[in-house]
Amino acid sequence: MKEEWYMIKKKKKINKKKLIQNKIYISIALIILNIISICLFSYSVILYNEVETFYRIFGLLLLIYFLVLTSYLNIRNSDKRQNKPFIITAIITGIFIIFELIGFYYLSRLYHTINSYSDTENLYSSSLITYDLKLKDYKDLQYKKIGIIDDTEDITGNILPKEIIEKLKLNGTNEIKEYSSTMNLLYAFKDKEIDAAFFSSNYIEMFSTLEGFENIETETKQLYTEAKEYEQKDEIKNPTSSFKKPFSVLIIGVDSSKDGVTSGYNADVLLLMTFNPKTLNATLTSIPRDMYIKTACSNGKYRRINTTTWGSSASCAVNTVEDLFDINIDYYAKVNFKGVVQLVDAVGGITVDVPYSFCEQNSSRKWGNNTVFVEKGIQTLNGEQALALARNRHKPNDGSAAGKQMGKYCPTYNSGNRSDYTRGKNQIKIIQSLISSATKLKNPNQALDILEKVKANFQTNVKTNDILSLYNLGKSLLITDGTNLINIKRLQLTGKNVWGTIYDESSKSYPAVTIPYQESISAIKKEININLEKVKQKEIKKIKFDISKPYESEIIGKGNYSQTNIKTLKDLSTYSIQRLKEYAKDVNKPLKIVDFDTKQELNIDTYGEYYFYQQKEHKDIIINQIDSITIYVKKSNIEETPEISTPEE
Repeated sequence: MKEEWYMIKKKKKINKKKLIQNKIYISIALIILNIISICLFSYSVILYNEVETFYRIFGLLLLIYFLVLTSYLNIRNSDKRQNKPFIITAIITGIFIIFELIGFYYLSRLYHTINSYSDTENLYSSSLITYDLKLKDYKDLQYKKIGIIDDTEDITGNILPKEIIEKLKLNGTNEIKEYSSTMNLLYAFKDKEIDAAFFSSNYIEMFSTLEGFENIETETKQLYTEAKEYEQKDEIKNPTSSFKKPFSVLIIGVDSSKDGVTSGYNADVLLLMTFNPKTLNATLTSIPRDMYIKTACSNGKYRRINTTTWGSSASCAVNTVEDLFDINIDYYAKVNFKGVVQLVDAVGGITVDVPYSFCEQNSSRKWGNNTVFVEKGIQTLNGEQALALARNRHKPNDGSAAGKQMGKYCPTYNSGNRSDYTRGKNQIKIIQSLISSATKLKNPNQALDILEKVKANFQTNVKTNDILSLYNLGKSLLITDGTNLINIKRLQLTGKNVWGTIYDESSKSYPAVTIPYQESISAIKKEININLEKVKQKEIKKIKFDISKPYESEIIGKGNYSQTNIKTLKDLSTYSIQRLKEYAKDVNKPLKIVDFDTKQELNIDTYGEYYFYQQKEHKDIIINQIDSITIYVKKSNIEETPEISTPEE
């Protein structure tokens, strides 16, 4: 009996000893896990160098204090007979470890997601195309002329094509011709000056809206296509800019049926945003795609502003808008329309007051069963519907290609004032609604998923530290309702439609374009500079309103402006030499009269033995984009008739 009791006691002692040992092992394991989780969490916190150092150090010291405290309690309680205190401290330690690991996961994932937007490597693609449908592939190009762009910084127009030419040995028997711009190359290609040409692989979307190229998809053939990653060379950001000070961003919406934003897209959306983080005031300026201005990459020639994104970078679009409004643009954000669809769907749709009922093609430019229908009124739109609203500017059967399709699928949806200006207003509505939806996101996984999904269709020069500097603004938006904090002013660049009246030298046609009003530009410049704190705002002491009329926020830049007609070159075939000289003086251009046959410049006051042959500069071209007026003349070849004498009587 004694032996039995002794054995039981000994067993209990051994079990107690084992239990204490197990507790100690668990305590040591928890301490090690806690140290690892704190280290991981500390690493993720250190990444956010824009957050106040005091808060970060204080938070880490607090965690270390809890590590020491829970470690001490775990070790102390592991030697006690009662298990309850040990279990409680172990659970508390486990909770801390879980929260630290969750914090590490979300903070590091968010940082690396943000950081991925600053990646400078992008995929570019070039295609070799031809109008000769008999050619099967690039191997059939023998003793042919192949066109490329001469801009050595254009990846899809010059750099990649040259690499392809070298790789496929196309420069052996073929002549490689270089052109100064995509437009010049395109029309040389159309006029059969060359047999094949290299363009961005997105050439169908680029050119199918141009007059004479509506059927480029069926009329041409791809002989070779290659895609390759290159380092993005854009360095647009002003070195003194920061999200802590007033800044400007050019938002570029590019139209493509494929994913990606690298090059070869029409800028169908151009929005200039300025934001003042001190006052939380923002301006959004809509710039219609058909504005016809001197662009930064066309050697002083006029072009549609939506063609400024045809190159490999955003620099042409940014520099053009900078010149237009005389400001420095700090950042740009290029978004493919596919990204808009993803973004709207990711936030669960957006609520917009749709001004009229309409139908549109979908994001892949397809009609038929893919036609997108949107009804008038306050609607919750999905991604495809939001994009359709951002795109729409035509009515059924209005003579456009889109209008013909609408006439087929929604002929009765013909109400509403539709234009580039209406489209600009709708785009701003969509952005405002997106901001509202984004500020209401509560699930961190949803927010991170949105950032990761949109990345493929998004490109920017904003660096990680710039984004992190929005921390203080983010604090304010989280504490209160962000939609009420941010005051967004709408601005609209307007102009005079000169459709079919101005000759465009690059396209050799009379395009449907708009010349911006100088008064509109001035009004927008003033408002932008006030928000950027470049100009002091005048205090408003009086305000008028009519209680019987609903309040409508002012759209700056959209006034009743008047502007004299744009001076274009006249048809000079009937002008005398004296009148030619007077006209040249009036338009402030030097006059050159050149013998067409000998190419010698003449100094004559009357035609005399010469006659007008042709004018070098095309009539209806804008005067201030030509350097001089050149008239070609030829000598009269009419033999002198012998004088007939009167017979003497």
